[in-house]
Amino acid sequence: MRVVTKFKIDELEIIKVYTGKSLTITVEIFTVPEGYKSFATNSYECHDSLTGIGFHKDKKESAKFAVNDLRELTAFKE
Repeated sequence: MRVVTKFKIDELEIIKVYTGKSLTITVEIFTVPEGYKSFATNSYECHDSLTGIGFHKDKKESAKFAVNDLRELTAFKE
C-alpha cells in the first residue's frame, strides 16, 4: 500500500491510497469550523456513485471514518 498526498492547500487536502489490488482510494479532507470533513471514493467503476463521509475534530480520524463508511457501503451483504 502506498499513500500519496496529491494536493494540499489551507482548506483542502487530497490523499490517494494505492493498494496492491489495482484499487485506489481517494480521500478529500476539508477544513471546516467544527474540525474536518472527509469524503472517500474508490476507483472501481461499479462503486463510482458511492462516497464515504467522515466528520471529526482530528484530520486522521475524519479520514478513517470516511474510508470505513465507504467500506461499509461497498461490502456485500446477504
